[in-house]
Amino acid sequence: MPKTFIDQLFTFLGTPGGIIGIAIGILMVIKASQSRPMAWFLFSLCCFASSLNTFVDRWNPIPPALVFPLQPIRTYGRPLAIVLLVLLVFLALQTQNNWRRWIFPKPIKYLMFVQFVIFFKTLVFGNVEFALLSGVTFGGIMFMLKMGPGRWLENDENFHMAVRSIAVAGVIFVVGNSYQYYINPFPVSFIQNRFMGTTGNPQHAAVLLAATIPCLMFMFQSIPRWNYIKALWVLVLVVVMYFLLQTGSRTGLLMGAISILLFYRQNGGAWLRIALFIAISGALLLLFADPDTVSSSSGINSSVSARFSSGENTREAVWNALWGSFMRDPLFGAPLRADRMGYGENSWLSAGANLGLVGFIPMMMVGWESLKLMRELYRLSNRNSYYFFQSSTVIAGLGSMIVGACFEAFLLGNITFSLIAFLTYLLMGGYLVEVDRVRTRYAMAEAEAEYEEQQHGGVYQ
Repeated sequence: MPKTFIDQLFTFLGTPGGIIGIAIGILMVIKASQSRPMAWFLFSLCCFASSLNTFVDRWNPIPPALVFPLQPIRTYGRPLAIVLLVLLVFLALQTQNNWRRWIFPKPIKYLMFVQFVIFFKTLVFGNVEFALLSGVTFGGIMFMLKMGPGRWLENDENFHMAVRSIAVAGVIFVVGNSYQYYINPFPVSFIQNRFMGTTGNPQHAAVLLAATIPCLMFMFQSIPRWNYIKALWVLVLVVVMYFLLQTGSRTGLLMGAISILLFYRQNGGAWLRIALFIAISGALLLLFADPDTVSSSSGINSSVSARFSSGENTREAVWNALWGSFMRDPLFGAPLRADRMGYGENSWLSAGANLGLVGFIPMMMVGWESLKLMRELYRLSNRNSYYFFQSSTVIAGLGSMIVGACFEAFLLGNITFSLIAFLTYLLMGGYLVEVDRVRTRYAMAEAEAEYEEQQHGGVYQ
């Protein structure tokens, strides 16, 4: 409930940790206003904080505690994310305009319309306080992204930092959860022995891990020669793949595979790296397939292996229910029967079931315009080899998340890592397309000027 969240926010601000955190955050904003890398790092912290959640149900009303300092960080995850969002908004207000004209690609605009429909329907038929809180939060995210990271993406150096910001969020998640996993894996894998880390459930952890893979691969590729930094990125990738398998999520595994295939789709020399990933994944799957070879303290369990080998369709019943709900109320969606909307395991069908055609059509446009953006980036990568891996990062990120959205409703979230990562990939793709168009216009203008000069005997009119 909103009151609970608001109380939690003020409680967090009143704790010593909250006061210290606010002071550190203000100092970081002051530093970030003068240092772009620090600004992107603050964005990374917000991305990680938006992934923090606690799994609670009637069988687990009090989940097992994490080690310090992960437990208080997870407990106040949502207030922490809001505080970091506010700090980023203040930082964004200090960012000056640049040469860019189209910061928000079309998919973001359509998604904003979908969120407006959600806000309006919740405001009229649901909980007013929750609707207002969600509207302010999502509006803050949009404002922050447009005035902050959207404007920061003004050159290739900042594109590199944008990719690194998502990768760093993944590194923070991996390091923190590896620390917990080493001490005691149970608190981060007590749901059917599936890894969920500091997120709300294994599916959320899987989407987070899969969403970071394209950025981690770009960081690996951006270093021309082997050194300890490149080796560290490889190590993070291996741990990400390991945890991804531990989630037992077929959706996450599919997203990861799509990311790798799209990223290295035309690079022949990369097949060795793909083989390396397949070998690592295969070795881990063998461990899953033979539980006798796994110690009880490793956290690897045959139940996770069973999920991958099972042919059970766990989505069909939910999808049928969502489609049936959409067909019964095709215009405005199913009537709201609670304080807020509940979503099934599909972003597109959930929009139709809850919002009707009013939300389903713009939601489908989000996917369609994202595919068009991927096509433009594909053409860009073919025309300009310099931007191959930059374009591949966005193509792999968007492609994997669009497919993942068919199995999870994360595109309809509010302040979540998966949503922010998806929006960031769109911002990065928008930058690449716009910078390519500007350079093309300049090249054409120079060619026309040269032609005019030749026609006028060396005198340019």
